[in-house]
Amino acid sequence: RDRISGGRYLREEEGPEPPSNGLAVTLARYGFPLGRLKTGTPARIDGRTIDWSVCTPQPTERPCPPFSHVRQYRGELVPNEAADTMIDCHMTRTNERTHELVMKYAHLLPEYDGDGGKGQGPRYCPSIFKKVERFPDRDGHNSFLEPEGLNTHLVYPNGMSGPYPEEIQLQILRTMPGLGDVEIIKPGYDVEYDFVNPVSLTHTLETKSISGLYLAGQICGTTGYEEAAAQGIMAGANAGRAAGAATRGDPPPAPFVLGRDEAYVGVLIDDLVTRGTSEPYRMFTSRAEYRLSLRADNADLRLTARATAAGILHDVARQEAAAARREGLRRGVDALT
Repeated sequence: RDRISGGRYLREEEGPEPPSNGLAVTLARYGFPLGRLKTGTPARIDGRTIDWSVCTPQPTERPCPPFSHVRQYRGELVPNEAADTMIDCHMTRTNERTHELVMKYAHLLPEYDGDGGKGQGPRYCPSIFKKVERFPDRDGHNSFLEPEGLNTHLVYPNGMSGPYPEEIQLQILRTMPGLGDVEIIKPGYDVEYDFVNPVSLTHTLETKSISGLYLAGQICGTTGYEEAAAQGIMAGANAGRAAGAATRGDPPPAPFVLGRDEAYVGVLIDDLVTRGTSEPYRMFTSRAEYRLSLRADNADLRLTARATAAGILHDVARQEAAAARREGLRRGVDALT
């Protein structure tokens, strides 16, 4: 079978997105070490066809901690909680009938380039086929039904990825409690893609061989939304600072690099550029030596001043909130000592 040098495809076709062949070929021509990884996404199902009453509710956390430290500092609720529009997820579960169908139709799964035709997918986010294959003694696997928004009926059945033909995906889903009459809106699919071995990058995520070219996200061998977003912030910050200095005729700026003791993105990037990866990399707290001090509740204290000094944070309210909290903590410590 003909193989292409990269791209995203649905089974044997070029949908739902055409492959970026030219990019992969160009990177190979410039000598970048390329590898092949795989990821997948489950079908999107119609929430109106789910019997929610037989699924286990997974209530939203209340009060919901805001991402913004400014909002925390002001004591404000997140907008959805303030508007009372929070959404609960629900849990369902596979069973022996589900597993029978998963294995019965395994021969219809695509053949991949990586891992001897099996595809090199995320170890900690496996497809339903991988879970059933690896754990044949398990009588079920949880699936969390996650509504995709306030203004849509799309539901994401977390844990049920597998690029079977659409009619087989539907058969598999309908074996699960609450999904007996479910309808698929968009079938699930797998993506096999080229990535650049990240040892060819510096800690700024600039490529070593081509000055001014920065890479971030899946192309660096990672998997996950947060992992990609964090790299995008760091690569974008360094690219923007370098471009700005060049435009002004200034000397190149000092690299904006966060250490393993400063941020999880520092651990992630250091792991990638010093060790590389042969499988989709995901960030875990266990990878960080300083995980006890790298917490969501002190991110503002760790990083606000660093971002301000680098010239990438100009939000006065955020700077003042971090400074006030730092001062409040100092006074509290002084009172205890």
